[in-house]
Amino acid sequence: MTIRKKRSGAFKAGLFVGFILLLGAGLTAAWFFAAGKIEQTVNGARQQLAERGIAADCDGMAVRGFPFRIGLFCRSMHYADPVGGVTVSGKALRSAAQLYRPGHVVAELDGPLEITAPGFVPLSLNWQNLQTSTRVSTGGLRRFSLVTDRLDVSARDFGVPDLLGSLEQLQFHLRAGDEDAGGGAADLEASLRADGWQIDDGGTGLIEPVDLSVSALAENGLAVAMSGQDLLAWVRANGGALKRSDITFSTRSGGRLRLRGPLQVDGRGRLSGEIEVDLDDPSKLVDYAASIFPPARDMLAQPVGYLEQMAADNNGRREIRGLKLLIDKGSVRLGFIEIARLPRLF
Repeated sequence: MTIRKKRSGAFKAGLFVGFILLLGAGLTAAWFFAAGKIEQTVNGARQQLAERGIAADCDGMAVRGFPFRIGLFCRSMHYADPVGGVTVSGKALRSAAQLYRPGHVVAELDGPLEITAPGFVPLSLNWQNLQTSTRVSTGGLRRFSLVTDRLDVSARDFGVPDLLGSLEQLQFHLRAGDEDAGGGAADLEASLRADGWQIDDGGTGLIEPVDLSVSALAENGLAVAMSGQDLLAWVRANGGALKRSDITFSTRSGGRLRLRGPLQVDGRGRLSGEIEVDLDDPSKLVDYAASIFPPARDMLAQPVGYLEQMAADNNGRREIRGLKLLIDKGSVRLGFIEIARLPRLF
């Protein structure tokens, strides 16, 4: 009886060890298969770009993370489009996904990022840290987030960085809209938050930091992006619509402007929509504009004077709430009075 029990125990232990070995072999095979697919995908994308005359390189490319994580690593990155005149050069990239959750990828990119583009001075972007998170499913993109702290933007006219401005923090998010009856999503939600944007004033303190937040729901935005179509060409042919938009600009001294409402753009680039406007202390917004461009004070004096008359006093703060503006093919109206004409977007 004792011998039989020992044999049974040894058999079970052998089964357990065999299962562990089989599981380990399976995980190893799955990891190296996935690693091969990543390298194949990256090389395929580089080849497709090369056929269009575009150079893209991931220097020191390696797939790491064995056994439970998997991710692409590059010592540096480079992108060059000679026809478009665009070049982008970055430092080290590190990415990772759990092997059992390959649809969620996190990544880090080291600065600086050097950018050249037609019509712009060469730019250099640097930061303390920059992280992204991407979630995809069989239906495509579900969510993308980018967060960076202490972002500095510099011009490199003669190869030497000249600080233009800095941000305390920048956040950018994309999310697939609500699913339709077929289980898919066509709309795209986007939001951006820039805290503490400080235009460089040489340390004089004459220009104060400002905050900006933008959010919008683009009709068919995800469907167009995932289809690979040219966005501008699609909007020219079909028009575009933001089912929801919300923009808030505020100064640290208390000035605040908020615009919200649906917007549409036609195939000729003319904007239409109904906008609600909230204002806090319009004069402080003018002060900020004048600190950057002094003639702005005289240019804005008359319209701000009208707004001050419409504003209510709230414990010393001048406030306007729910001011409705109608935009019709670029014509901005307050009631029956045209107060501005917007240029075409394209």
